[in-house]
Amino acid sequence: MLEFRPAPARFVERKRRASRPDLPDAQSLADQRILVTDACSEVGRAIAALLAEHGAELLLVARRGDQLITACEEIVAAGGRAHWFRCDLSALGDVDQLVEWVLAEFGAVDILINNAGRPVHRPVAHSLDRFRDYQRMMAVNYFGPLRLTLGLLPAMLSSGSGRVVNVGPAHHNTATAARFASYASSQAAWTTFAECAEAELGPSGVHVTAIDYPALHGDDPDFADEYERDPAEVARAVEAAVTDRGGAHPRFARRLRDLAGAAPRSTTRLRQAFGF
Repeated sequence: MLEFRPAPARFVERKRRASRPDLPDAQSLADQRILVTDACSEVGRAIAALLAEHGAELLLVARRGDQLITACEEIVAAGGRAHWFRCDLSALGDVDQLVEWVLAEFGAVDILINNAGRPVHRPVAHSLDRFRDYQRMMAVNYFGPLRLTLGLLPAMLSSGSGRVVNVGPAHHNTATAARFASYASSQAAWTTFAECAEAELGPSGVHVTAIDYPALHGDDPDFADEYERDPAEVARAVEAAVTDRGGAHPRFARRLRDLAGAAPRSTTRLRQAFGF
């Protein structure tokens, strides 16, 4: 059994600074331009509201224009800055228009938060005549965010800095989760691209990280409590990622996710200890 000893002094100091964004070594989000997709979902709203509190300029994206207007008004009423653009990420033409708008109006974004993604829960045997399920999952969870990311990366690479944060539902063992074949397949493609992009682009100053929360709730009594993350908690995890206060290297974070299937409780303690 793993034994958890008291953290060394240097780690305690790092955690103290992680809880104090006013300390000098925490990256400031003031005047950072951040694009958030699916910004009208509970998770998207929580992320946008928290980052706006830090002085970031938000570009909110979602399918419903009326909801986007409301979300923007809420941020502005609270003293923040926000703009909106209606976009269906599953429609590549919409994504191209979004990229054109961002580049024309703002020139670039400092941080892209790919938050859109909805799992389909259906057995393979019940999907034999529903090929559109797989097409839709690939469009929403892979081709859409990929098109958006590729469209915004050139400006990041030109400036030598930037961050892409992929936020979405996941299970501790999504790759083999029953009844999630279409969703897990699209997530596998997106995860692989993101990990390859981080390995290639990280040295140039553009980083790709991932924040996940459960796609399943309560199905597995051994894991349901360990992976429960409410919107506020997801937002805080995103905040830690974009301010470099996560306390761990991206590769280490991936190793912990790999460990989750074999030792979920120990992994959860490590994730809490390192703040992601």
